[in-house]
Parts: sequence; C-alpha cells; structure tokens
Amino acid sequence: MSAYVIGDINVTDPETYAKYAGLLPASSGAFGGKYLVRGPDKCEPAEGDWHPKRFVLAEYQDVDTVKAWYYSDEYKELTKLRQSASTGNLVVAEGVEPPVQGSDSGKAAYLVGDIEVTDPDNYAKYAAGVPDTVAAYGGRYLVRGALGEVFEGSWSPKRLVVLEFESMDRAKAWYNSPEYAELKKLRQSASKGNLIFAEGT
Repeated sequence: MSAYVIGDINVTDPETYAKYAGLLPASSGAFGGKYLVRGPDKCEPAEGDWHPKRFVLAEYQDVDTVKAWYYSDEYKELTKLRQSASTGNLVVAEGVEPPVQGSDSGKAAYLVGDIEVTDPDNYAKYAAGVPDTVAAYGGRYLVRGALGEVFEGSWSPKRLVVLEFESMDRAKAWYNSPEYAELKKLRQSASKGNLIFAEGT
C-alpha cells in the first residue's frame, strides 16, 4: 500500500536549509521517494487556520519503505541538518488500496485535509456521497481516512485526506461545485478541521 510523507516546515536558517534541500532528492530518491509538493508558498487555506510556510508531500511505495529511508544512516545525518535549520511537523499516512501513483507533471494540485469527525453517522453519509463528485472533476484519492503516524512535531492528525486533481483550477472547481455544495455542508456539520490547497511541484 502506498505511503505519503506530509511535512509542515518552518525554516529558521535559510542558508543551512538550502544545503539540506539540495542533498535531499538523492537520499529520498534512493528509496523511490517522489515529491508531489515541495517548497514555500505552495499552499492556501480552504477551511480552518492551517497555513504551512513550507509544505512537503512525498510518495513512497509503502510505510516500511518510508521508515527504511527515514531511519537510514544517510538520512539521519540529513535530519540533524534539517532540524538545525527548521522546526515543524512530519507525519506519514498510508495511501489508498490499491496503490495510486501521484502525478509528477508539476501541474497537479492537491487538497489536503486534517479532519476530526464529531458526528459519525452523518459523516458516514458524507463519505458515501463524495467519491462520485471527486471523480466527476477528474480527482482521485491518494489518502483517505488515514490516522497518520507522527515522526516529528506535535501535530496529531485525526483523519487525513489527500485528493489529487489535474490542476488547481479543477481542484477549486470541484470544491466550489454545485455537486459538492450540499455534501460540504454535511461534512462541516459532522466534523471540524483544516483543509488546504497545495500546488504540485
């Protein structure tokens, strides 16, 4: 099952962080990592108060591969470099089954949500109705309903969702569509949380 690393990073030492960023692709690439979103100013809020300064969304074959990379001797050294130059949160979420490969076209866009369900019965109605609307706008789930495993930081997501669309225009068209309008109200009445739009790398 595919797995996704989600990072919300606040850079405190740009020069040192740039060194880390330059070394990172070779390290993660050796374990099959692919960056779907990477960098500053990639996100805008859709709902809630989540405003990542630097956002990362990376795809791996499975959670075991993420852990093999994260705990590798090479990345342990890079982790020290990153942590000396930034603060933030890093979580890993299991992807949908069967595995879906995210786009690396650079034009894709993502809707990333951290949702806390407050009314399970009504949320179940929402969850049953929403996939058809997502598909109608060419979207697909990369992560749906995962709890997430915290690797670093204090963020403890309740229910993670990552949707991929071919462009930001399509992502926003779905989010603001008449097909999704009533379902959105249902979700908002049955949960709370944060949603952001993120531009592909």
